[in-house]
This record gives sequence, C-alpha cells and structure tokens, in this order.
Amino acid sequence: MNDASWERLVDSIEVKLGIDRHGKDSRALEDRPDLTERVDFVEFSQGGRELRLERITGPAIIDRKSHYSHRPGVANRMETIYDPSETAHRIKLYVRSGGEWSEADPSALGL
Repeated sequence: MNDASWERLVDSIEVKLGIDRHGKDSRALEDRPDLTERVDFVEFSQGGRELRLERITGPAIIDRKSHYSHRPGVANRMETIYDPSETAHRIKLYVRSGGEWSEADPSALGL
C-alpha cells in the first residue's frame, strides 16, 4: 500500500468513525535486530470494538530458507533473507480484547 492509499484509508476512517489516537513508531525486526521497520498506526472504535490499524514499512523479503537437521529430535528452522535497500509495506488490523491486541482480518472493516 503506497503513501497515497494509506492516507486515503486513514481519511476514510477519520470521516466515518473518528480517530482516537494515531502516531508513528520504529522497531527492530525480531529475527534481524540490525534492521528496523517503521509503523504508522491509527486507533479507532467501530461497533463498540477498539481497533488498531498498522501500516508497516520495512525491508523487503527476498527469500525464505528452511534449514533441516537429519538428527532425531532436532527441529528445523526458517531463515528470512531481507533486501535492506528495497522496502515493502503491509497492513495489519488488531482488535482489543481484554486489554490485549489480537490480529484480525482487515477486510472486516468494510471501508
């Protein structure tokens, strides 16, 4: 989702539902602490539910490798290969339930 599409989506949420909180954050990737991703977010309410929509901008994933072990009892692991010079965007929607945020399907918004 490019910048213009994100802005249109945020504007639509603000007009239809109102925005309770918005901001930007930066965090390290879980599997690559040397790389960071930027998170733009808006928090709002719809139908009595508290929602948080995030647009995450970070290094593009160019490959995923599986590493297997032939020894019994040793689990395999996945390695994600990133291209730090190319960025990618993804959208995540969260619903607050009992004080915790849990991921939900963004198409449920109907915007």
